[in-house]
Amino acid sequence: MRKKVTLVTGAAGEVGTSLVQRLLENSPRPLLTLDLTPLPNALGEAHTHIVGDILDTRLLSRLVAEYEIEAIFHLAALLSTKAEFTPETAHRVNVEGTLALLHLASEQSTWRGKPVQ
Repeated sequence: MRKKVTLVTGAAGEVGTSLVQRLLENSPRPLLTLDLTPLPNALGEAHTHIVGDILDTRLLSRLVAEYEIEAIFHLAALLSTKAEFTPETAHRVNVEGTLALLHLASEQSTWRGKPVQ
């Protein structure tokens, strides 16, 4: 049986870290976080963190197989200044990464028989 979780992408960013902290304090559902970098130690170990890329389709397939993702907070993105210097990478992360997560959510919805929040 797959473990029911809430997924947060971009969890190590400024907004992601704050969101993870609030979810850990207030959400009854286990938390699965994903980012290119580790989370700050201050967040503790009350969640499962995966260091990885939302563009890694093998990783996303593994998440679908191992977890029942009930909700997704998608914060992974390349923002303005960095995106200006690497527009192709920004497009891949911001557009193709979002599309990959939409496919993941669709697949989860099919398995679960109900939508992912």
